[in-house]
Amino acid sequence: MTKLNTLSLSLILSLGLVACGGGGDSTTVAPTSVLPTITVPIPASSYLSGSAALGGYTVLQQARVLCGFGALRQDTRLDAASLNHARYLNNISLTYGDPVLSHYEERTSDPFYTGYYPWYRTAFTPLGTDYGTQVAEILVGTWWDYDTTNPSLVIPTLQQRGTDSMRSLLNTVYHLSGAMYDGADVGFGAELRTKSTGATTVHEEFRFGSLNGYQTATIALGAGKMATYPCQGSSNIPPAFVPASEMPNPLPTLSTVGPPIYLKVDVGQELKMTYSNVSQNGVSVPITVLTNANDPSIDLYGQKYIGTNEVFVIPTVALIPNTTYTVSLAGTINSVPFSRSFAMSTGLNGI
Repeated sequence: MTKLNTLSLSLILSLGLVACGGGGDSTTVAPTSVLPTITVPIPASSYLSGSAALGGYTVLQQARVLCGFGALRQDTRLDAASLNHARYLNNISLTYGDPVLSHYEERTSDPFYTGYYPWYRTAFTPLGTDYGTQVAEILVGTWWDYDTTNPSLVIPTLQQRGTDSMRSLLNTVYHLSGAMYDGADVGFGAELRTKSTGATTVHEEFRFGSLNGYQTATIALGAGKMATYPCQGSSNIPPAFVPASEMPNPLPTLSTVGPPIYLKVDVGQELKMTYSNVSQNGVSVPITVLTNANDPSIDLYGQKYIGTNEVFVIPTVALIPNTTYTVSLAGTINSVPFSRSFAMSTGLNGI
């Protein structure tokens, strides 16, 4: 591999969130009391074995079910809309030679054009269901050039690409909120295209995305109930997150931090923190708490991206790979006190 570029975007309703990042090497650290991987039952899907869609679906559903956000149901109309958009983005990138990742489709002459906004594209699909603006879209794009004669080259499978794409989206702030959106329906779409650029060189474009929406069905946690991600038993959590990889940047004064820890109650309830701690073998790591009050990002309508029903607890330093951490939380939900403590373990790689 000679060059790797990644870009990811999240869109909730009319909120556009952009993230940019690059690949890099990580240091292998000996495991320290790593939690065993917990597999929880998730709804079956019709995604093909070995597909990127199946990889992303599995990671998202496992995270949502394990942590109490609720399983989603596959919707083939959202699958079609997601796949159409992945094809549009790849076609634009290859046609014009400029890698593109966007929630919006502007080139109406493109054969894969299906609508400017995500909710327009859901209405275009065969059954024609219009989800209105009640959809959350998160996207990842990867483009790279490589030498096919390189003996050390390892090209990931499509399912690995989907798995890694969703894990990277869960290791963010605004994208993570979108992944845990309360719509009950989800669809995945991904496409990989390659073209020869020389006798032994190849250029690749990969697009992966999911649409989470609802018409009448939502997933409610319940009055006074809170869900977190990560949660008890979460494993293989990336130990590092680069805030500048999201646009708008959720932590503009910090360069590299630990994995964001997301807390959510139902919309209409107010979540406040009174205590938070992340520690390893009794040693606390420095943290910051991101809320509606100090969220630096404002959408086109003047609203904060983070709602009053959401909080992020974020270590201000990268965590140690392959290590178990204890997270302790306390606060109030509509002025009623709560407390929670759980263990999670990191994996090898950050973003």
